[in-house]
Amino acid sequence: PTDEPAVKILLVEDDKQTSNYIAKGLREHGHVVDQADNGRDGLYLATGEKYDVMIVDRMLPSMDGLSLVKAARTSNVRTPV
Repeated sequence: PTDEPAVKILLVEDDKQTSNYIAKGLREHGHVVDQADNGRDGLYLATGEKYDVMIVDRMLPSMDGLSLVKAARTSNVRTPV
């Protein structure tokens, strides 16, 4: 962990092993990570919470990553992806 302020990250990845691996590494560096395993839940979190950055897989169940980002932008979410 560093003395840098924590970054709040939304991680949207349907492969549980990959998602947990990425989240673990980010948390070890002091970041706060919320995880979603499908596009619908990812969009719900993206539009309902404030994140510093989103990490979004392109191929997701229920809504692909590009559609998620487009819908988030339509809802005025300007979080970097």
